Amino acid sequence: MSDEERRFLAAEIRYTTVRLDVLYRRQHKGDRTVLTRQKVERLESLLSALQGHPEALGA
Repeated sequence: MSDEERRFLAAEIRYTTVRLDVLYRRQHKGDRTVLTRQKVERLESLLSALQGHPEALGA
């Protein structure tokens, strides 16, 4: 993997983590909607795949 690819991957992981943090805060404040739960599940799967576990996307 090239340096550029590593930087891009690191940026994607940071961006996904920030988005997840926002959703976790919403849930902590009482947001129990199905849409928020689905977004969290999708982003958690994406983050897991970005971290080297591609089978997480199939779940």
